[in-house]
Amino acid sequence: MAGKNNSNQKTVWILILVLSLVLLIGVGILLLVIRNARRFSPEVYHRIDPTSRSETLPTAATSMHTPTGPDQSVDPSSEIETDEPGPQENPVDFAALQERNPDAYAWIYIPMGKRKWDVDLPVLQARTKDDDNYYLHHNIDRVYEFTGELYTQKANSKDFTDPVTVIYGHNMYDGVSMFSSLVNFQDAAFFEEHDTFYIYTPGHILTYRIACAIQFDTRHILNCFDFTDEDVYANWIEDYVLHPKTTVQQVRKDLEITTEDRLVVLSTCLEHSTARYLIQGVLISDEPTK
Repeated sequence: MAGKNNSNQKTVWILILVLSLVLLIGVGILLLVIRNARRFSPEVYHRIDPTSRSETLPTAATSMHTPTGPDQSVDPSSEIETDEPGPQENPVDFAALQERNPDAYAWIYIPMGKRKWDVDLPVLQARTKDDDNYYLHHNIDRVYEFTGELYTQKANSKDFTDPVTVIYGHNMYDGVSMFSSLVNFQDAAFFEEHDTFYIYTPGHILTYRIACAIQFDTRHILNCFDFTDEDVYANWIEDYVLHPKTTVQQVRKDLEITTEDRLVVLSTCLEHSTARYLIQGVLISDEPTK
């Protein structure tokens, strides 16, 4: 009888071992499929070499917030003719990008000092029939992937003319993926040295000056604040941009922002789930592109 029991136990352990191996192989295949399904290389959609892109981007001279002194005014009686430069080439090949997925309607570039830290990725917005947070856990090929993509919700228009546009992205805690590198802005020196990000849309390069980087609670910004109400928007600017009511903050002191300005909020999570980290930029330039 004891020999029979031992034989049964041995059979059970063999079955468990086989099932475990099958499960591990299945998980491995699934991960490989997900990885291969993405095969997304942002550089494929660059018309301009990212390493030299700073040479082609708008400068502070075209900034909407750059003061113009009286000595810079042009004499209307002057007969000197100057050749106006035409629109520059858009750094992103939107035709190719939208052929892959029409939901990809913009591209964000945040130079961070090191290429591996740069945020250089498309921005998507889900189709009407899809959940608002579809791209939280789906990649550009509409395949499930935990890292998701950078995305906006349907409460925002796709032309960045809303008072406040919120772009969401995961912090993968690896320092490089998605919005992970945004936590570098917690360092005061880093914040001072890196003050600009760019959003490309078909026909436009939008330049934003980073006004602040703050810790925020878990409230849904667009659901909790009606920015079409000028008073609500004015209070947001005062309480969460110019003079944030939070202990974790970096603020650029030389900016004047009014309700006539447009903000983009980059939203990600910190290491604890009870807080969000917001990088807020004010539009300073809108350059046409070919």
